[in-house]
Amino acid sequence: MNFMALLLTGALALSLGLNGFLLYNRAPAATDYEDIQETEADLRLTQRMLARCQADHHQQDSLLALRPVLPRALPTASAQ
Repeated sequence: MNFMALLLTGALALSLGLNGFLLYNRAPAATDYEDIQETEADLRLTQRMLARCQADHHQQDSLLALRPVLPRALPTASAQ
């Protein structure tokens, strides 16, 4: 798995965990619906960013699959 995709997946998991912790650790009477809406908007943005990065990752994989394999050692001018 690509390091960038792994990093973004970890960031999403951390974001989801932190958002869940913050949302459910509050007393029900103290719920601020504006904060919840802001948190949900942040979560949707994070999900869109992750989806875009995953699409870029798949595109890079496709392009790498099309690249011709080069020989390990290329001849040098002095070897000819």
